[in-house]
Amino acid sequence: MDLKQATNRRNPRQNRSKERVAIILEAVKALIEENGIANLKINDIAKRANTSPSSIYQYFSDKETIILSLAEHFMAKIHVIIDKHIQELHSIQDLAQVLNDNFDDIYLLHTNESALRQLWFDAINVDLINLATQHSYVKADKIYQRVLKVATPINKLELKQFILLMSIQFSAVMRLCFANDAGGTPAQFKKIYVDTVTLGIANYLE
Repeated sequence: MDLKQATNRRNPRQNRSKERVAIILEAVKALIEENGIANLKINDIAKRANTSPSSIYQYFSDKETIILSLAEHFMAKIHVIIDKHIQELHSIQDLAQVLNDNFDDIYLLHTNESALRQLWFDAINVDLINLATQHSYVKADKIYQRVLKVATPINKLELKQFILLMSIQFSAVMRLCFANDAGGTPAQFKKIYVDTVTLGIANYLE
């Protein structure tokens, strides 16, 4: 199961077009960091990317599509992190450490990328919510498939459902880590989450 492109933008095939899209998305990221997602404008994107608005519309149908494409860009980075750590799960005894390391790296990405935080924590957009849900399903399936390689579940369906639920909850925990009035530290929230997932998965295994 792979994360499919959820936007309706043109998918460039030539290297030059791919480079142009990358430059546009980098400009979008910089503008969101500087001015906020609500103040994002096509003309500003074109100016920052050293291109014209008409050139941008060759690849993106509208501003919302550009924002979704940037979200996909960040999701791809997150899945690289997940794929790296999930390969370190050689036995169920490794689970807590794998989850801990995975959490740390994704937290670091959020720390370094304010545009990512704005996309997930500040923006209220149905398409972004749907994209995040799709992301959670893909992430959960990767973890589920890896767990099956190292352990035998008592009930596969219930195990899969639990992992999906925890995958969806991950975003809420990450949001708490950056909230000013969350009532706890990132380290505390991480421990609660990792312990909950580790013990929960263990309950569904023989």
